[in-house]
Amino acid sequence: MATTNQLKQLAERSRKVANAIVKQDIPPIERNLEQIEKQSRKLADKVIKPGEEPERKAPYFLANIGIDGDRLSQEVKSINVLGAFEPRDILPDTDVEKFIEHKHQQTISNIIKDGHTQTINDFNAYFDRCLIQDWDKTKRKVFEELGQHIPTSTSSNSSDLFSTPGNSRSIFQTPLRGAPSGSFPGPSTPRSSYVTAGERTVSFRSESTSQLNQRHLIYFDIVSKLNNFRLSKIEYGVVNEFTNAAKKLGVDYVKKLVQCWQSLISIVGENNVIDGRFARYPLKERHYAKSYMAPASSPENKELYRNLLNGAKRYLEESYRAYSLEYVNSFRTEALLGGQPSVSNTARAMLRAIHRPNGGIPINNLTMAENIPIWGHIYILLRQGHYQDALQVAQGYKSNFSKTDQTFIVYFTKYINNNNSLPSDDRQKLMTEIKQWPPFPHLYDPYKCLLYQIIAQMEELPQRPPTDSISPTFEDFMWLHLMCISEIDMESKTGSDILSLERFQKKVRDLGPAHFNHSGKDPMQYFRVLLLTLQFEKAIYYLYHEYTEDAVHFAISLAYYGLLRVPESAEAMALIIDEDESRPKLNFNTIIYQYVRKLANDKASSTAFQYLILLCLYGNRQTDSGRHQVELCHYYVRQLVYDTEAFSELVGDVRSREGQIKKYMPLMYIDDEQEFNEIIVYELAQQCVEDGKFKAAQSLYELTENYEKIIVLLNKMLAEYIWVSIQGVSMQPESAQELNPQEIKKVLQDYKKHQITMRLPAERIQTCEKLLGLVDFIELYKKQDFENALSVIQNVDLFPFEEDVSIIKQKAAAIDGFDGQLKNCVAELLLITMRCIHSRYEQLKEQTSFMSPSPSNKHLDDTFVLRQKAKCLVSFVGYLKSRLSICLKFLLLYS
Repeated sequence: MATTNQLKQLAERSRKVANAIVKQDIPPIERNLEQIEKQSRKLADKVIKPGEEPERKAPYFLANIGIDGDRLSQEVKSINVLGAFEPRDILPDTDVEKFIEHKHQQTISNIIKDGHTQTINDFNAYFDRCLIQDWDKTKRKVFEELGQHIPTSTSSNSSDLFSTPGNSRSIFQTPLRGAPSGSFPGPSTPRSSYVTAGERTVSFRSESTSQLNQRHLIYFDIVSKLNNFRLSKIEYGVVNEFTNAAKKLGVDYVKKLVQCWQSLISIVGENNVIDGRFARYPLKERHYAKSYMAPASSPENKELYRNLLNGAKRYLEESYRAYSLEYVNSFRTEALLGGQPSVSNTARAMLRAIHRPNGGIPINNLTMAENIPIWGHIYILLRQGHYQDALQVAQGYKSNFSKTDQTFIVYFTKYINNNNSLPSDDRQKLMTEIKQWPPFPHLYDPYKCLLYQIIAQMEELPQRPPTDSISPTFEDFMWLHLMCISEIDMESKTGSDILSLERFQKKVRDLGPAHFNHSGKDPMQYFRVLLLTLQFEKAIYYLYHEYTEDAVHFAISLAYYGLLRVPESAEAMALIIDEDESRPKLNFNTIIYQYVRKLANDKASSTAFQYLILLCLYGNRQTDSGRHQVELCHYYVRQLVYDTEAFSELVGDVRSREGQIKKYMPLMYIDDEQEFNEIIVYELAQQCVEDGKFKAAQSLYELTENYEKIIVLLNKMLAEYIWVSIQGVSMQPESAQELNPQEIKKVLQDYKKHQITMRLPAERIQTCEKLLGLVDFIELYKKQDFENALSVIQNVDLFPFEEDVSIIKQKAAAIDGFDGQLKNCVAELLLITMRCIHSRYEQLKEQTSFMSPSPSNKHLDDTFVLRQKAKCLVSFVGYLKSRLSICLKFLLLYS
């Protein structure tokens, strides 16, 4: 009873839910049992009963679109898919063989899946890498085509040039377009393969019309002399000559610039030079290259750096001697310098002027003897580079030294006699003694502290006494630290007190340009610092952003002596690469190329050429990188000639015969005239032909007396002219001047007159004559002189006009052997010929109508001949291999 009530309640709730869901505005559909039965029977009649054939509408529909429905149904039914859905057998725990087989299948499946995933990942990574490389190549090309680098002079931009180690900094910030870095071909590779694709995108076209200024000409004069001396195999004092040239420059920083050149003279040891010639001890081209490129740990590399350091110290000492004389002369009364002063007396006079009573440095804490600071006397002599005199003076002051300083003479003697360096054991003893000094820096004589620091070769004394008052200048700072350098590389000594060259170089870079440049007022100062610390690559890189022109010529001087490291890879286009911070590499090619672009206008091509041949300073025939450098120089020279159109000036012409390139062939590793023709002339001529500069190409071929090439070129020009005439393309005036068939006809006549054609293949001359005939044919056609046009085309003997199958086949085979533009013109020439035949036929018909009813036999014969010619041309088209387009046009016309 309770269950019945629950069911009733459930039914009632269901009705309420249904009533709530059904909208009241839509009436419910009510059917009685009879209606429901009728609807059910209708549905049952539509169901296919067993044994009955379905209505075949679908097969007919599918058949209309070419699908056999019955066959496909049979094929689908024949497929047994039961095996694909069979349940997997459960492996018993004891069935080891099945377990291993199952694991084997799973492993194979996993390997395939992992391989698929890895392949997709590798493809995506490779795609991204290629995309980045292509974008970098495009960026480099765009930046190069936009023009030269414009240097900035703000010290804020320059202060961080050397702050971050281990990166490559570039004007472009992109690698060179081409093959992967370092992928040079082997020795057997053809010549052209050494220059990468990216290097073939350079351009020397310049929109600038500015003339070379006096500064350019002064520098260029030295570069030209340098190349002439190299050509004569005579040593040239290039740094001395650039120093003399710098004195003539009208720039506000000329004094600082000359100081930088003078420092480089002393560093490289370019002495005894008069008018560019060495009086004795000459330095040869690439004099230091082998030692400079040697590994840092090699003895020859360390010895070279020691010699260069001595040169830097020698410059600072010589400049201080000159400064001392000027200073003493400024205070003659206080200095008390005699008429013929000795070295020692000059140093005394310098000290009197420095410590003069009015305006001089106070003499507090100075050890005096005869009113002269004795430690200062020794220091001034040492600072001026008079080492032996300083030792003699020190020995004379021995009695004035305190008891604790008596050992100074012993150490100082060993220091001077051991080439300005204490033996290791003595240095350690002296350093120990210095560290035991009382920590009262203000009580020490500053001159004494500097001398002990120099002899012990310590970066600084532990007591840190104030010495700025007696060594206030930048030169004093540099000289003191250079004197304290005891090792070249950091790895040699690990002590914190030992100052190595590499350590000092890093200190200079950490201080940065702002520390030396007086708030940007003297940008040349930091450049001189980098030179004196033998950081040549970084020095050029820094100066390039301040004074580009000066940086280029400093780079030339250093490259001449082999004191610039350059990237070996053809890919390297960063201006500086310092992955190894102590041995960076500077891109000499980029520096020269960017500078040459500024010079390369139509009035300075010879100037630009003199700079380009300097690229071969790093060239040779023994290594891949050397061969690449030579190849790159050749390519740049060709591109310069082409872009500036200085063909006669640089390459030569028939009248003047020899251009500048031929004169400097030895500097470009070109051995003879044949190699010159192959590397320069033919390559340039080919480029001219490809770009439509036919006259320039003709002049180049005439220079080599390669008349066969000229005939081939003339044929190409005529074919180009015929194609342009047929297509109806309007030519620019310069193009019309290039493609002038009348001039070509004159050239051919001259060759025949001078019997040059006798030395040429007959088929080349015949082809040229045929092409000239086709030009006349087209001109007559345009004038509607159809009769003469047909006569000319028949004399050209290009198409058959006789019903001889052998002749027709022969002409068709000859047409198929054509190449280039002329072959593309065959169809149009056939159509023009047929139009001439048709137009002439219509003219004859019109003339015959006037003679009716009795036309002459000649007119009848002429119309018959024209019909025969038309039939021959139709037959001829049928024998052509590539005749589809010709046939279509021809049939349209013939119908």
